[in-house]
This record gives sequence, C-alpha cells and structure tokens, in this order.
Amino acid sequence: MEARQPCQLSDRIGDLMTPSPLVATADRLAADVFEMMNERRIRHVPIVNEKDELEGLVSRWYLLGHAGSGAGSGSTPEGDVTVGELMSERVDTVSADCCAAEAARHMLRTKRSSLVVVDEKRRVIGILTEADFLRLAVRGEAPCSCVGVPPAA
Repeated sequence: MEARQPCQLSDRIGDLMTPSPLVATADRLAADVFEMMNERRIRHVPIVNEKDELEGLVSRWYLLGHAGSGAGSGSTPEGDVTVGELMSERVDTVSADCCAAEAARHMLRTKRSSLVVVDEKRRVIGILTEADFLRLAVRGEAPCSCVGVPPAA
C-alpha cells in the first residue's frame, strides 16, 4: 500500500464549494434550465429527486449539444426534451469534509470540471468547480503591477 502524506492544503471542500447550488428535477424542460444557467452564468446543474437526492448532472455543454439544427441553432435546446433525458447519471461526488487537494487531484486525473458535494444521504449541499480553485489561488493576493492577461483579439 502506498504511503500517504498528510494533506498539504488545509482547506476543505465545505470551505470552497458554492453552497446550495441551482438544482433541477428531471422533468424540467432543458430549454428552461439552459436559460437559468445563462442568467446565473453557471455551467453545471445537479438533477435531484423530490428528496433532493442526486440523480444526475447536466452541463451547458450537454445542453448545447442538443440544440436545434434550424435557424439560430446552438442557442438553446428545442422542443419538449427534459433535462432527465439529457443528464449524465454517472456523477462524481465529494463530501464537504474532503480536503481540497484530493478533490483537485481527482478533477485533474479525470478531467472533470466540477464535483457535486453531497451529504451522507446523497442530498446536494453544494458544487465545487474549477472557478472555486481559481478563487482559492488568488485569495488574499493583492492586484499586481503586471499588465495582466490581454483580451482576446
């Protein structure tokens, strides 16, 4: 068995996650969820049942992949397709007590851009995304004097 080092990063998922994220039930129209995602500028929505237990996950990418092919395609999913029909049922989850370093390693290894934070009954209590780690990286840092990242041409 591989010897494990003590966690170097003292932050826990509960300290970094976005608590009480936007969730939807499987019967919600994909177009409606997509619109809410755009309004809130988020890329992932956990899908829950009536007990708030995790059933799946939809991402902006999934929904864009199911947008119509007519005029204005690529903007929103069309028709009466529900998020339950489009969601991924295979969702990586994490506990709020997990250390951030382990979650980051998992996200890098699996190329995931989010982890759904659940309690012991698989109820959604938060979401952890790449943006949370970016906030951690700059936490407490004063703006510097470099010119920064130039805007895209």
